Amino acid sequence: MASNLTSIALFGGLKTLAKSATATTGRITLTGPEGYFSLQVTLTGSGTGKFEVLYSNDDVTYVTPTGVSDVVTALTVGTDIYQIDNGLYKFMKIKVTETGGVNPITFLATLCVQ
Repeated sequence: MASNLTSIALFGGLKTLAKSATATTGRITLTGPEGYFSLQVTLTGSGTGKFEVLYSNDDVTYVTPTGVSDVVTALTVGTDIYQIDNGLYKFMKIKVTETGGVNPITFLATLCVQ
């Protein structure tokens, strides 16, 4: 059994979001039958971050499917890896929001796809 892992540096590397701001990646095309995902995030700054996944089968409408949770909410300073709920989807995007409303966040996010 071959293990084809792909790592994607989201947002082209280090990204800063102002207080209450939101950023969404471009389309990530999913191929292959495996569909396992993890997201490694290093977050700095004094704000709070929320990371969520949006999926689409038509590359037009992106939604968070019923029953799928945010990847992580209320994330503050630190580094961790999060398993992403998966299913059968053709496209995905990662949406990041500074939820504290007072301070910015700076983060580095890497998606691993199998």
